[in-house]
Amino acid sequence: MSRRSHAGAKQPHIFSHEKAGWLDEPEREGWLPTPVLVALLEVANGMRVLDFGTGTGRYAFAIARAHPSTEVIALDAQPEFLAIVARRIAEARVANLRGADRIDGEFDRIFAANVLHEIGDDDIAALHAALRPGGFALIVDWNADIDRPTGPPRDHAHTPGEARRRLGAAGFTEIKQIEEPKLPYHFVFRAR
Repeated sequence: MSRRSHAGAKQPHIFSHEKAGWLDEPEREGWLPTPVLVALLEVANGMRVLDFGTGTGRYAFAIARAHPSTEVIALDAQPEFLAIVARRIAEARVANLRGADRIDGEFDRIFAANVLHEIGDDDIAALHAALRPGGFALIVDWNADIDRPTGPPRDHAHTPGEARRRLGAAGFTEIKQIEEPKLPYHFVFRAR
């Protein structure tokens, strides 16, 4: 996530680092299971993967551990989140993972969980620009069409149709919705 324009975002602010502990709550696995998300990325040896809006790095660490021959970049606009990621990398000694505050280069896979509703159109265009030919972005976000006991208010989230339109406007041309019953409160798009 960058500090670009917030135009196009549904939520008026990005998720605060002050709520970092909530990102690591075990209950999240019940409705946003890490193994399912890692599998949906279809990472192969030698790929370069961007976890866009990484927060505490929960998913970046899972990707890096599952695929030790890949390079995983945990990107976040908030220095406080990047400090958490840096500390955890040092403690866990995960050699194929590093934190970043800006997009650097191109990626085979881009993972963006629970951030589409927070980011501006410029950020979505930057994701499109950072995708290598043949790669894809996996966009997982709160579904405004679903009644849910957690997540942002309905008017701060996208419907799948709204999300598809934003992705298309940013330049993604192949946008496939993936039905995943283990993600009951989210929609999932694979965008190329």
